[in-house]
Amino acid sequence: MKDHLDVWKKIPLHRAVLEIVLSKPEGITESKLVESLKKEYDVEPSRSELYQVLVKLELQGLISVEPVGKEFLIKLTTHARQQFSTSS
Repeated sequence: MKDHLDVWKKIPLHRAVLEIVLSKPEGITESKLVESLKKEYDVEPSRSELYQVLVKLELQGLISVEPVGKEFLIKLTTHARQQFSTSS
């Protein structure tokens, strides 16, 4: 089993989540986000950890989180999209 602390030292969870959401302009479901975190970063955050990160990014105005059925759809906000497109 991989030590979660090693992963967090390399890239913070909020950064990994933001990078994945940036790569999905149409948005990504919570379950697909978890799959991507596992596949791309070898990380399996607890639901609590993931929700803390989503709330943090939403409060910063970087993402919007909408309920879709039994899970959430996470999208980059228009403000964040403009911010990241001008800084590239």
